[in-house]
Amino acid sequence: MELLILADDLTGALDTGIQFVAAGASTRVVLDPHYDLGQVDPDVQVLVVDTESRHIAQEDAADLIQHIVRQAVELSVSCIYKKTDSALRGNVGAELGAALEASGADQLHFIPAYPKTKRTTKNGIHYIDGIPVGKSVFRNDPFNPVLSSRVADVLSEGSGLPMVSVKKEESAGDFPGIQIYDAETDADILKRSRELQAKGKLFLLAGCAGFASVLSELMDLRSKPVETLELPGAFLMACGSVNPITREQVKEAVESGRFRYFPIPPEESLTPHWFTAEEKGQAQVQEWADYLARGEQCILDTNDIPGRITAYAYAQQQGWTLDDVRHQIPVAMGEALRALLEKGVEATLMVTGGDVLMGFMREMEICEIEPVQELFTGTVLSYVRINGKKQPLISKSGGFGSPDLLLQLLEKLS
Repeated sequence: MELLILADDLTGALDTGIQFVAAGASTRVVLDPHYDLGQVDPDVQVLVVDTESRHIAQEDAADLIQHIVRQAVELSVSCIYKKTDSALRGNVGAELGAALEASGADQLHFIPAYPKTKRTTKNGIHYIDGIPVGKSVFRNDPFNPVLSSRVADVLSEGSGLPMVSVKKEESAGDFPGIQIYDAETDADILKRSRELQAKGKLFLLAGCAGFASVLSELMDLRSKPVETLELPGAFLMACGSVNPITREQVKEAVESGRFRYFPIPPEESLTPHWFTAEEKGQAQVQEWADYLARGEQCILDTNDIPGRITAYAYAQQQGWTLDDVRHQIPVAMGEALRALLEKGVEATLMVTGGDVLMGFMREMEICEIEPVQELFTGTVLSYVRINGKKQPLISKSGGFGSPDLLLQLLEKLS
């Protein structure tokens, strides 16, 4: 293993890992945050560990990262990359601080920008499509709101380590602590990466898929032929992301008339085992299976339905918290997808939202994913093995993609 990547959610693990697959590296994504790094297959060059630490307490996230980084140091892994959310959600400061402390290094080099998805950093301020992140849609994230736009301020919520903001025209220095670099274009990231490489500073890094895509070009990794998959004609999207960008993508897809749309109200998604134990839920699963057997394109969506009770309001009626909702919806979607697959459904499966994707993986008891191809920026085709058979799986972070992404995807897969 030449590179270890630590990601705090599964979609992020995949959209970063795929950068190295594209460069020809043997890459694996594992879902066990307590995975023993010493047991990794010797042929694997890039190991991505999904720590699922975005929503847990800061102290727990820090402890987890420290434990993994210490293992990597003991194994003399040449490069450790802490993958962060492109909108700075989660325990970013706590995790970067923990990685730096556990590594024994003096510096951690952080490039948060991802220009291909309109995430840029200028004068230490992080922007989403030209809007400071603290004023963007991510300010209203129901689980991880980002309230500040200055990167150092976001990090300081979880770390007391020194931080240095470095402008584009400035050189990387030797001041200890977390180094935060501006970048507005891919060329900016490449230039900074080459500087860090020339100065021997590629041991402890952090960023999202933007920095990773450049790093994959710099590292000397063995060539590996890109694998192709034969994809079934039917297509099933399980939408659990509340991000407005994904909601607009679903809206445009449904209005095109090319998809069958099945909204799932909270009375179903928040009723434990609705799709496996309730007669009505079982009938719904059979209806979806019948459409997919005919090769149709279907969307299952747990977002709030206009004119109907919201998930949060329904949860309050049941005495549930927002955290209960966040845990239950991925479980419900996982059970629904498992029920479909157990009926022998053959379809290309797409899941949006890291929590829902993890809910499916846990329900199917899948511990490892192999990324195959980046279809669009942030949209990754992988395969997982279910009962010895390869199941095509497309993942997408909620905040990525153009409004017509699902229509473009159909064209690409056909």
